[in-house]
Amino acid sequence: MNLGDYVDVPTRFRLALDKWPELRVIEEPAKVIAIGDKTFISVTMTVYRDPSDPLPCVATCWEPWPGRTPFTLNSEAMNCSTSALGRALGMMIPFGKMASFEEVQNRQHDGPTVTPSRAPAAAPSRPSKIIVDIDTKPWPVSKSQLQTLSAIGYAGPVPADWKEANAIIKQMGKS
Repeated sequence: MNLGDYVDVPTRFRLALDKWPELRVIEEPAKVIAIGDKTFISVTMTVYRDPSDPLPCVATCWEPWPGRTPFTLNSEAMNCSTSALGRALGMMIPFGKMASFEEVQNRQHDGPTVTPSRAPAAAPSRPSKIIVDIDTKPWPVSKSQLQTLSAIGYAGPVPADWKEANAIIKQMGKS
């Protein structure tokens, strides 16, 4: 398989930061999802072009657990995070192909792919269980948000995080 035209996630991220210097990436807590006898790690990434982005890009990836290759075994969540970020960035900046180099490389050792003649007759069932137990921290208020709050006359305390600042900006904008 020719991987020469794939753009790796660090390059995608650098290009996105060049285009949107206030880019924010929020990783939702990883989930363990069981479908039948198979288990997956699921990670969703939300990428905001700036703290007030009204339509952020959201991407979710699943990684089999336990990992099936030396590249994924014991680093399933990290691989899943990188894949989700690469997908989100790929939707924001067209790179030609959606999958990252790492996704394709990691899957080359998974064994034969399912061909249409051997594909399941029905779509997979809904997850039988979802477990969430990873905590995330809020993003700090950005310099741009502080400038906007000042420009619109906000005189209250400094918001705790960028979501709170964004809510204040939206609320004051409606006044």
